[in-house]
Formats: sequence, C-alpha cells, structure tokens
Amino acid sequence: MLTLTITTVEREILNLNDVTKVTLPTVDGQITVLPGHASLMSALGMGEVYVTRENEKQHPVFVDGGIIQIDKDHVELLANMAERAEEIDAAKVEEAKRRAEKLLEEKPIDIDLAKVEASLQREIAKLRLKEKIS
Repeated sequence: MLTLTITTVEREILNLNDVTKVTLPTVDGQITVLPGHASLMSALGMGEVYVTRENEKQHPVFVDGGIIQIDKDHVELLANMAERAEEIDAAKVEEAKRRAEKLLEEKPIDIDLAKVEASLQREIAKLRLKEKIS
C-alpha cells in the first residue's frame, strides 16, 4: 500500500494511506508508481494524476508543475497548481480558455504570448479531464 499526499501552497488536495497505484505526469513523460517503487525525485509535469485506492475507486486530479518525491511507499506531490477533477468549474475554465484564445488572436504587444499559450493549454487539459469524469 502507498501513502499519497498532494499539496499546493494554498491547501492539501489529497492525503490518503490506502493507495494501490498512482499514475502521474513528469516533465519526461507519464509514470505509474506501485508499492515498492524505487526512490525518486523528479519535476512534475502538467496533466492528469490518477490515484487508485484499495477499493478500486479512482481520484483524478489535475496538476501543473511542481515536485514529485517518492520514498519507499510514500508519494508526495508538491504542485504549483492542483485541482480535484470534481472541483473543476467547467464554465470558469471555458471563460478562461476564450480569453486566452482572444489574446492569442489579437496578439497585443504588452502580453507575454508564451504565457497565454501555456494558460490555454492548461485550460484545455482541465476541460478534457472534466469531460472524462462527467
């Protein structure tokens, strides 16, 4: 069994001790952590974290950047941004997506377009996750 903690600067997202499997994005690709996994420290990527518990219930979480630390059977994610799938407000995400698309279309000179593009990709990924659980 694994213990799992997902936190951000603002709050604790998940704290579980009956986890059988965690699938998560690293900057180098997706990995799955099972009990007995080798110790690891890595950069957390953007995407979906799937947490499977002993009762087979899955807890999808959206994350965007941070640090992963695996030590024996403890997995800790300190995320720059994290949101449980059921907490994602599709209407707010759609609005943020529209704003980003509009900025990319208008290309104002005082805006960092790379940040806007990253924001757009984040909102699209959040919408995909929300659609999967609906």
